[in-house]
Amino acid sequence: MQAARLVDRASPSGLRVHVSGRIVLFITLMVAAGILLAAGAMLVPIRAPLLPAPERFRYLWVAVAASLAVIAVDAAWITAMVIRWRRQPQAPRAAMSAAGAVHIEDAGSRGPRAWLAPLAVLRPELVPARLIAITGATALGMVIGATMLGLPAWAIVSAGLLPWVPLMFVEGIRKYQHYGMYALFGAIALLQAGHLGEHTVQVIQVFVFNGDLSRAHGVFGQLDFETVHFLWDGLVWIGLGALLLRFGTTNRWLWVAFIAASFHEVEHLYLMFVYKANIDFYVNGGFEGVMGFGGVVGSPFFRPYMHFAYNACV
Repeated sequence: MQAARLVDRASPSGLRVHVSGRIVLFITLMVAAGILLAAGAMLVPIRAPLLPAPERFRYLWVAVAASLAVIAVDAAWITAMVIRWRRQPQAPRAAMSAAGAVHIEDAGSRGPRAWLAPLAVLRPELVPARLIAITGATALGMVIGATMLGLPAWAIVSAGLLPWVPLMFVEGIRKYQHYGMYALFGAIALLQAGHLGEHTVQVIQVFVFNGDLSRAHGVFGQLDFETVHFLWDGLVWIGLGALLLRFGTTNRWLWVAFIAASFHEVEHLYLMFVYKANIDFYVNGGFEGVMGFGGVVGSPFFRPYMHFAYNACV
């Protein structure tokens, strides 16, 4: 009788393979991003200078050098991850593998609320609710004031974000003390989501202004230059490498982000060199980089679409 019960519990009617809602959400967002990119490539070409075909390969050696440098750093991160994994005792390794594996569980054991469980780390732990409410009211007042003064969009958004900086700093330190690398993971994800939002605005502006790149610089247009992009994406790439060292054996999606960030870093290493070494080459089409339309390798996607794709994957 006991054996029959065990067989019954193991039957397909009692168990199901759990498909994470986060995976469904990820696939949905990727499909939406793909549709946006396809529409842009086919319907809204960028109105900007393009290099003549022979000129596109002038700095091919820079693209090759950037690729080799990124590959070398990536190999170092992966080697360190493997060494760290092998040095762990067998029991913790098995536990980590089990935690990262796709699992089969009892039907009905998880509900929709489980999708939101990872967001619990964002719950304030040190800043009181009253101070959060006061900060929100202050931010709203600053946004209204900036709007009434007729300030540009980037100044209005900055006015709304500025009051939150001290609170985020205090909470960030607390999160890191309590959660360690998980806090870094959350911070990178949150910041990258904001960065993707900026690129999304830029793509929308490209659509609205019929491909006029000079009018499509996102909300914070004053920060839309190569040095900022180089520093930001470099830090994200390095941060993902550090996360790979800790979570690479259990988080397959982290590999997707790390690979995309590596390709993105090759682009910005190349672009930063061209921007500093030959500004005329840069403004006359070199800004398309390695994979952009008319770039060293080239693709059907102009730079705004290409970099939107990179950031969507990261």
